[in-house]
Amino acid sequence: TFDRSFVGLKIFGFRLGELIVGVLLIQTLIILFLRKSSFSSLNLTKFSITINFLRVIFFCFIVSIFYFDTNFFSTYTFKTSSYIWMASVCFFAYYLFKRNYIENKLILKIVYLYLLIPIVHYLFSSGYYPNFVMDFFIKYSDKFTFTKASDIMLVLVISNLLLLNIQKNKKIFFIYFGFTLPLLLPLLLEMSRGSFIGALLFFVLIVIFNFKYFLTNPKFLIFFIIFSSSVFVVSTFRISGVSFDLSQGDNVVVDRSVSGSITKIAKKNETRKAFLSFYIEDGRIVSHDNTTNWRLDIWQDVVEDLNQKDSLTLGYGYNEIMPIMTDPSAPGRLGRDGLNEHVHSYIFNILGRGGIVQLILFTGFHFSFVYAWYRKHENWDILLLMVPVFLNSATDMNMEGVQFPFMYYFFLGVYFKLYKNTEY
Repeated sequence: TFDRSFVGLKIFGFRLGELIVGVLLIQTLIILFLRKSSFSSLNLTKFSITINFLRVIFFCFIVSIFYFDTNFFSTYTFKTSSYIWMASVCFFAYYLFKRNYIENKLILKIVYLYLLIPIVHYLFSSGYYPNFVMDFFIKYSDKFTFTKASDIMLVLVISNLLLLNIQKNKKIFFIYFGFTLPLLLPLLLEMSRGSFIGALLFFVLIVIFNFKYFLTNPKFLIFFIIFSSSVFVVSTFRISGVSFDLSQGDNVVVDRSVSGSITKIAKKNETRKAFLSFYIEDGRIVSHDNTTNWRLDIWQDVVEDLNQKDSLTLGYGYNEIMPIMTDPSAPGRLGRDGLNEHVHSYIFNILGRGGIVQLILFTGFHFSFVYAWYRKHENWDILLLMVPVFLNSATDMNMEGVQFPFMYYFFLGVYFKLYKNTEY
């Protein structure tokens, strides 16, 4: 729930996030040097292709270390390469988790408590963040930040997939789904376009994947539409700041329509402007929206700079901040505090650090999960998790941190074990 602030807590002089990366680095090395015969005993046989991809990625990392004369013992080296080490938590989660765990009453209670987190996120992010929590992180963490939209979106997706796979009564799932998604969509629209689109796509995918269920339950479909629409309307009005109470003496004209409230939220984030403002100028993709254009400028500079330096193959390496972030001709990339190093894209971060070779390898790495899933279940339900995550991370810095990839990979491993193939 507290994401970045939580991983910034210091233990023995190290931030929790640094300790997590360190532990996962060691775990990755153990997994990479496992014998093939050990895969079966650890129940990791289905991930043999995935682990082989990770081995080649690690080999490319070692090549980069020597090629760029990188200090292997510097914490900065492993900070900038954390996107490699975080992936191993998936195998750890898969090995530990057992399908019958959900029959344990204590674990079941913990899972149901987890289902409350999206609602807590909604309250905390819409004006009810407790001061004592804020004071705690200001005092003990290296940095206090409010919950990022991408973390809210991921928890929303995870909580719904958890309930879908542990709840035998699908109507209970759809009531929860029809409450949490419409509740948080207006908030995400105001906070982040990428996270909003990811959550909206998750909503659409769930409906499409369960279309047959809705067709065979027309009365429940009508209830679902009315219920979810009502939640969306109330949440939209609340997030837009429209008050339901006006005294009779007030002559203020307020747009009480849902479309008016959505427009008000969208205007705060200039959503329509961003979607419809792309054009070509001097051979570059440009946008009238400042935030979108700022990111487009960075991404295109990464490609152009790597190309000019003949570094597209191996990238910049892990020694230092990417040069394009300190370009004097493009001030402001380091942020107001001068500490931002992120290019705000999982794709361009991999390209910048490990080059086109590593980008291709990571593409194969992620597709190998889809392949392993399809071989076992003969369906595409894994896309319910992966599509929203990677759509969002393509335009955000979430996979460059600790908390987001940790949550994603951990649940990915759990999802492989937890999943039950239900008829739609």
